[in-house]
Amino acid sequence: MNIKKNGSLRLFVSGIMAGTALCAVPALAQDAGAASEAGGDIVVTASKRTSSTIQDTPIAVQALGGDALKDKGAVDFADFYHAIPALSVQDEGPGDKRYVIRGINSAGASTVGMYLDETVITGENSQDGGGQAPDIKLFDIDRVEVLKGPQGTTFGASSMAGTIRYITKKADPDAGVNGYVQSALRATKGASLGMQTDGAVNLPIIPGVLAVRASGFYADLPGWIDNRFQNGANAEKSKAGRLTARLQATPDLTVDLTAMYQDVHQDAKNFYNKVDYDGNTLPSNYQADEVRAPYNDKSEIYNATVNYKQPFGTFTGTVSRFVRDTEFVRDASLAAQAFFGLPHATTGRSALKQDKHRRVDSGELRFASDFGGPFQILVGGFFQNENRDYRSSWPKADGTGNLSNSSADLLLDREVSTRIKERALFGEVSYEIVPDLTFTAGGRLFDFKLEQVSNAIVRAGGAPGAGVGPTLHTKDNGLIGRFNLAYKLSDQVNTYIQVAQGYRSGGTNDQTAAAIANVVIPDGYGSDSLWSYEWGVKTTLMDRKLFLNGALYYIDWSDIQVSQQATNGTLSFAYTGNGGKAEVKGVEMTLEARPIPGLDINLSGNYNTAKLAQDNPVAGTGNKGDRIPYVPKVTGSASINYSAPIDSLGVEASFGADASYQGGMATKFNPAIDNYQTLGSYWLVGLHAGVNKGPWSVNLNVTNLLNDQTTINYNEIVPGVYPLGYYMNRPRTVSLSGMVKF
Repeated sequence: MNIKKNGSLRLFVSGIMAGTALCAVPALAQDAGAASEAGGDIVVTASKRTSSTIQDTPIAVQALGGDALKDKGAVDFADFYHAIPALSVQDEGPGDKRYVIRGINSAGASTVGMYLDETVITGENSQDGGGQAPDIKLFDIDRVEVLKGPQGTTFGASSMAGTIRYITKKADPDAGVNGYVQSALRATKGASLGMQTDGAVNLPIIPGVLAVRASGFYADLPGWIDNRFQNGANAEKSKAGRLTARLQATPDLTVDLTAMYQDVHQDAKNFYNKVDYDGNTLPSNYQADEVRAPYNDKSEIYNATVNYKQPFGTFTGTVSRFVRDTEFVRDASLAAQAFFGLPHATTGRSALKQDKHRRVDSGELRFASDFGGPFQILVGGFFQNENRDYRSSWPKADGTGNLSNSSADLLLDREVSTRIKERALFGEVSYEIVPDLTFTAGGRLFDFKLEQVSNAIVRAGGAPGAGVGPTLHTKDNGLIGRFNLAYKLSDQVNTYIQVAQGYRSGGTNDQTAAAIANVVIPDGYGSDSLWSYEWGVKTTLMDRKLFLNGALYYIDWSDIQVSQQATNGTLSFAYTGNGGKAEVKGVEMTLEARPIPGLDINLSGNYNTAKLAQDNPVAGTGNKGDRIPYVPKVTGSASINYSAPIDSLGVEASFGADASYQGGMATKFNPAIDNYQTLGSYWLVGLHAGVNKGPWSVNLNVTNLLNDQTTINYNEIVPGVYPLGYYMNRPRTVSLSGMVKF
């Protein structure tokens, strides 16, 4: 789809609307845990032009400080996302998540962009890659920024709903030798004892000129799912390391280098079954798998960033490489019995093994002005080259559940190679019309090309495959825009209206897999896009003791990428196509209050109606008025924390509680669609307490205090063939951590 052709009139109308309204982009929430400063004082770089505090940043962003996350015992994103309004996650364990912001959720590529500093780490656009976003471990993190609403003009494709940015701590030549070490014990109900440790050290090599910073992480998190091979089979073992260097070549020229490695392993995923493959009732939290199904996820990130400051602005150049290798195994024994007549407990014992290798090279050159007047600009160019190799095989397993390495034991083997090139030019122009009234208009001109070829090595059942298939191509280009007009009514009140466009590139469907299933599917699917309209207010009241923010938003989403089904009469096969339109109407509110010294109260909530605005083109795949799957109407959170010195002991103590709510939702558009399931609402409650004295601190955290076991997702390997698998939040977990800074 050429967005420029289809959307130029709407771009013009939206520009007129933006030019006749008062708008700013709100910082909709603050860091609930930072005890030393109000959340609005956290500095972010969400605009790519300047660093500013949350309350002064003209973009919808929530920032969570690294120290606050550490105090709460957060290991990865799953440990804190419930506290962010309008954000929900389809969580199936490490490296297997789909992030949903403001109800924008569908099959295909991610609708949320993800970055580690300047490096693109967004999930891929095939094999439903949007649901396989990487889990970055939260060690030596400065903050996590969650940008809501379309960010495509500055952050590109797949940022149509928002962007999540992990900002790491950098080497500092001026800071001297410093760092920290933290260790924690974690006890999860129904699991053994686990542990986690991480630390970092900053080392000036040439004071004031050159420094390096080394950090590391290790975790052995207890599992609560058992299977026939072991207890606690879903235990997670993770290790990671990061090395950064900063060269302050001149007062104006800074060079930052980063290298990071992360390795995550599970012996089994996080679901349980209620019955085994013969229909017999299983013990609680027990998995029915008849083969060993481990998960391995290894990532490497390399980045070089140069900043050159001049009185009139800053030039930034950055290049990155992101490499990720994943190995995902699913039990396929029942499928072998259903499709090939091989008994699941003997000759049919087997697994579907999916190996992916992904390499993404990206870079950006931009200029952010500092003209000292009413007129400012941000201009830049971006490139991304992606190579992806995917292998899906179906090996048999022996009686101990181990997979065979012999090609003679393959029931299926195929490979898919994908190459992607993306180029873009982007820019924003800001003009302060009168004091405190600033109009901003931005755009991104992009070109996207994808090439894919498949190789059927072994066809289903074990016979030789058809070999290399035709090369599939898809391309897309266009122009998207963003407009806002920020008006600061006073030192206490800002108001805003924003109009922004988001897009997501199209892709191809796997033809070798369709041929194996003996169905005919389209070669590919087109891009989808949306317009977001937002109005709101953010306030700083009572001498910065109260932050009260709210926003209304309306999103018009067209050509939605949806999962569709083809059938050969006995077997259904899923592929990605384009649906119709959807509308999202929502409201968000956040409150942070500090009525007395040491007391911090936070409330946040989101309500939206995310529904199809017309029937999907393929009959039976979604009707007008159906809610978008995996989108709760209501989410909310609350927390209270109090800290005070205990003079007799010479320490400062803190304690508090938090609660989050997620409303019910469904897995499909309506009950008439096969495999439709509902997911109930639930509450998660936590407690925490801590003491610190100088560089020393000890924290006690309890998560999921009430041990809620509501199903948060389902595992459906082959619907109608396998018993349902059930995912739930981690059971009640108590962690005790100690940290020393130096």
